[in-house]
Amino acid sequence: MNVFLFLANGFEEIEAVATIDVLRRGGVTLTTISIHDTLQVTGAHEMVLQADELFTDVDFSKAEMLILPGGMPGTTNLGNHSGLTKLLLNQNKKGGLIAAICAAPSILGKLHLLRNQTAVWYPSCTNP
Repeated sequence: MNVFLFLANGFEEIEAVATIDVLRRGGVTLTTISIHDTLQVTGAHEMVLQADELFTDVDFSKAEMLILPGGMPGTTNLGNHSGLTKLLLNQNKKGGLIAAICAAPSILGKLHLLRNQTAVWYPSCTNP
């Protein structure tokens, strides 16, 4: 499976790191992507992670799953990235998998991708 996990400054560290760890231990081909212009991305609690690739350098045409960790302001930063939002819309259109953790489903809600879907998100987030 070809999986991409997106990192933005302010991501929730446990949501990103635990997901990366479990999937890689399970043999899933997972690439971490920085939406910024550097590979180093700083989490909500000042943990710095080095992404595998920059968003601008990756061909996502064979993506089977896109993963969005939550966290603030990471979720806001992901949702404001026009390239990522276009990618999410295309992934949904082709029937590809999208996973969003904690606050990140709010991005999918704003893109109207949760219509007729069941979703769970962090309780203090506005209903997407």
